Amino acid sequence: MSLSLIKHAKEIEEKAMDSYTHNVGILRLRGMDAEDVKEVVMRVSIETAIHKEIMSGMLKAYEETLERVLASLRGIEEIVPSKHERAVIVKILKEHLAIESDMVETYRKLAQELRYPILKAIAEILAKNEEEHHRMISDLIKKYEES
Repeated sequence: MSLSLIKHAKEIEEKAMDSYTHNVGILRLRGMDAEDVKEVVMRVSIETAIHKEIMSGMLKAYEETLERVLASLRGIEEIVPSKHERAVIVKILKEHLAIESDMVETYRKLAQELRYPILKAIAEILAKNEEEHHRMISDLIKKYEES
């Protein structure tokens, strides 16, 4: 199950972060100052902290949001909107379409500016995901404008 794998990934990232911190401390206590080790450990530690936070965010999304969204959508497929309700739906969807456009542009800019490859890749994926949302909402607008 995705949820248990996300929890496991978060735990592994936490364990790795603790290990890096602990082992760098041991090297310092022994008077070792290997610059190449320091450079690699610093980069890996920063990226591990980013990974851990990403897993925390994914976990939160699953635990807090998914069930709430699914609960709010139960039974909606049984509703047949009137002509006036379809017009309201189109208006709401067009407003959201503008928001989606802003999100696509923002994530594209973010991907260009981010330094760490993992964050850059996430921003690029989010931009593509928002483009898909834009397409889906556009298709839905067409459907309700035509009916």
